[in-house]
This record gives sequence, structure tokens and C-alpha cells, in this order.
Amino acid sequence: MAKIYFKKLFLSSKKLNTEIQIAFGLISIAILVFLGYLFPGVSSLFGPKMWLHIAIVLALFIIVIGFLIIMQIVEPIIRITNEAKLIADGNLEREIEMAREDEIGELGMALNQMTRRIKDNVDELQKYSKQTESINSEINRRVVILASLVEVSNLIAQNAELQLILKTATDKCLEFGNMTLGCLILKDRGSGEFKIQLLIGNKSEELTQRGVKENPIKLGKGLVGKAILKQNSVVLDQNVQATEEIEEFRQLFGISNAVLAPIASKGNVFGLLITGNELPDFICASTEREFFGLLAKQIAIAINNDILIHEIEKLEVTDHLTGLFNNAFTRKRLTEEIKRASNAQQPCSFVLFMVDQFDEFHKCFGHIAAESILLKVASILKESISPSDKAARFGDHEFAVIMPGKNKRESIKVAEDIRKRIEQSFFKEEDERRRLTCAGAITENPIDGVTADELILKSGVLLAEAMQQGGNRIAH
Repeated sequence: MAKIYFKKLFLSSKKLNTEIQIAFGLISIAILVFLGYLFPGVSSLFGPKMWLHIAIVLALFIIVIGFLIIMQIVEPIIRITNEAKLIADGNLEREIEMAREDEIGELGMALNQMTRRIKDNVDELQKYSKQTESINSEINRRVVILASLVEVSNLIAQNAELQLILKTATDKCLEFGNMTLGCLILKDRGSGEFKIQLLIGNKSEELTQRGVKENPIKLGKGLVGKAILKQNSVVLDQNVQATEEIEEFRQLFGISNAVLAPIASKGNVFGLLITGNELPDFICASTEREFFGLLAKQIAIAINNDILIHEIEKLEVTDHLTGLFNNAFTRKRLTEEIKRASNAQQPCSFVLFMVDQFDEFHKCFGHIAAESILLKVASILKESISPSDKAARFGDHEFAVIMPGKNKRESIKVAEDIRKRIEQSFFKEEDERRRLTCAGAITENPIDGVTADELILKSGVLLAEAMQQGGNRIAH
């Protein structure tokens, strides 16, 4: 109650302009009283001097009251100013205590509200700053991941050696998730077995000494065998409950946590990429799982490209119709065989065949029938030569055979056998135009020439002579 009376006494609940008007009025009254004391004409209005002294004391009292009212206005403003400076310096925990209901009180309340809002905004900015820092860290992480994937992609685009691509891709496993082991399990193209082809990291030497690389992976058995067979991605971390297969895997590779990513493309399973570490309480992030999965896909692309390249190379040296070697490869291979025979002081023979009356047959029976004749002759050649001999389609209806280590006499025997088999294959045809035969010519290094071109040229001359003589014979 006393506090309310005190507030009313000092006009703290009034408006600021009211307080100023009252203070100004009191001071004006005090000045008028003081002027009456100074001027006798005025002072005579007050009567005796005693009343005048009382008036002066009253004027002084009024002035003091007016001064206190003015101080009541100025002092809070000074206090608000000092508090505002502290807040401006960054001390947002400050709060102005102002128990007034006038404009100064409203100003203090407004400053307090503004300070709280600023503090809330700063707290929110700090929260966003932490989130931004986390986002920037994730962005930087993804940039590094992208750079790694681009590096592997560039190697693939440049047709780099497969082993270099595999080594680079496996090395990238150790750059993320604090991984300490990288393992590449691939299918052997010869045996079809899945074996560990590459091990990197601080456990690689230990695992190699233990003979882990020597044991083939059994499909459908164990964690690795099932992952390859089912083409499933597997993640082992602290969130995965241990099973007998998982413990077996951990003991085999000496790691506690791992990511197993299948290496497959268009239904073709090439193997498995394994990376892991021994960190306690490890959790594999989704970004890392995504990266290892993409890395496995890149490895699959590289392997698939390598297979296609070998198939293309094979196509480049073979005839698309018969599957025999083509002219270009035969010339190159004959040169190599002649050099090898010369160094070993052994013979090397070259046989050139041509189907008799083939052009006439083609005109009479058409393209499809002519191709069937070429396929038949190619089949007879393949069946008649040894594994060391190389048969080729040398021209439209010309065939050739390289016979390393055979002299002319041995080659004549093989050539005659081929000629007879071709003649017998078409002898039973009712239409005589379908009874095809062939002519052949044999040359030997170094008797008929010391280079591939010389042997081929001499064979061509001999073959032309055999054709002029009616064909169906072997010239030598």
C-alpha cells in the first residue's frame, strides 16, 4: 500500500508530459514568489515580512519538489542508457528493471522485449550456424566422394588397365568411414571360382600370410558366399546383432565392422567389394554405404568393359561368318611364326585353298547357299588341322592354314586330306553344279620365301596354276 502511495506521490504512474508540466508549473510558482521578495511593490501584496519569508521557504520547497520530479524523469533515462550500452556491447542477459507506468517504463519494457528478441534470434542463429556447419561438412564429404568416383570414372573412360582401375577403386575404400581394410573378391574367368584378388590395408599382410587369398569362396555358404549368390549389400556395425556367420566372417578377416557391396552388371555377377575396420561402437553412415555401393558398380562397369574389349579384339582377328581368323591376323601371325621357326631352325608351311567354280555356284543358287558352302569348308578345316595350326578365311572363297613346325611333305598330307574331305562332302549332290571341289597350294619357309609376303605371293602363283589345270588338286 505504501509502495502505491509512493508511486502516486512521485507521479510515476502519470504520463511523462504531465510530469513535465507539473514540474514546470511548480518551478514557475517558485520564481513568482521569489520575484515578489525582490520587488517591494510586489512583496507589499503579501503583507508582513514574516509571510514573505514563509513564501520564500515555500518557493524553495516547491523548487526542490520540481527538481525531484525532474530527477525522477532524468535518472531512469540515464539508467536505461547505461543498460542499453551494456546490451549493445553484447551482454544480452541484462534486463532493465523499471517499475513505472509512464513512457519511460514503456521504453524500458520495449528495450527488454527487444533484448529478448535479439537473444532469441542470436540463439536461433547459433543453432542454424551449427546446422550449417554440419551441412557444410556433409557437402565437403560428398564433394570428396564425388571426386573419388570421378577419378575412377576417368580411368574407365581412358581404357586404363583393369588392374589399375581395381587397385585405385579399392584404395578409395580406405578414405572414408575410417576403414582400414579393402578386399576385392572376383570371379576367375578361367575356372569360374570366386577368389580374393586384392587385399589392401593394415591387415593385408597378415591375411595373406594366413592364406586367406588361397581359399576359393563357396557360393551360398557363409556371409560372403550368400552375399555373392544373392547379390545383397550387407552392413555390419554395432546396430547388427551377431550371428554365427557374422562371427565367422569377423574372425576370418580380422575386422569388427564391414560393408559388403556386390559387384554385378546386367545380371552378371563379377564378385564382391569388402571394406571394414575394428572401431568400437561404429555406425556406418548412409553416405558411406551409398559410396561403397557406387564404387562396386564402377568396378562392375570396368570389368564388363574389359570383357567387351577382349571380345572386340577377338572379333577384330576373326571372320564374322566362319569364325576363322581373318586376312590381317593371318599375315601378322605368319610373320611371327616364320621368325619363331627361323630362330628354332624349324620349318613353317603356308597352305592356300580356293573353292572351285564358287562364282558360278553363287550366281546359280544365291547368297545364302554360297554362305552355307563357306561354313561347311570352314568346319572341315577346323576338324582337319592340329591345335598348333591356324586356319583362316583369307578372301571371299579363299582359305589359308598356317602350319608351324611342319615341312612341305607333312603339309601336303594334311592339305590332300582336306581336299578329299571337301570333295566327298559335296559328291552326293544330285545337281552337278552343287558338287564343289577345291584347289590348294603349299609353300614352306625358307624354301619358297623368308617372309610372310613372299610365301603368300608364291602360294597365289601356285594356286592360279592349279586352277588353270582344272582345280581339285594341291600344287607345291
